[in-house]
Amino acid sequence: MSTIRDRGLVKWQAALIMPEHKALHKRIGEVDYFLNKKPVLDEYQVEEFENNIHYAMEYHLPISFRLHNDGNPHELYGHCVYIHPVTKELRIQKKDSSYEYIKFDEIIDVFVED
Repeated sequence: MSTIRDRGLVKWQAALIMPEHKALHKRIGEVDYFLNKKPVLDEYQVEEFENNIHYAMEYHLPISFRLHNDGNPHELYGHCVYIHPVTKELRIQKKDSSYEYIKFDEIIDVFVED
């Protein structure tokens, strides 16, 4: 008399899993494929961003930034009040008179509202 012994999902698993395989499966699970990568900016674009920021500061014009923060781009709108030369941070005053500090490396694009 033969009985069918179904082992469930165990029959589809590998008989031997090496530590390298286990680490690879763990690393694949941690990757988020929906995050956007930061675009690579050339020196001309960075110089143009700097010129736009200085122009907006000189004439106290509103400025909008597109920022790349942890893979999620977002927009920031306000007035650039101060540039810290050592830490390369900008102090932005928003409409509600609160301040936000952004690093120059996070900037993707700069628009000056004329």
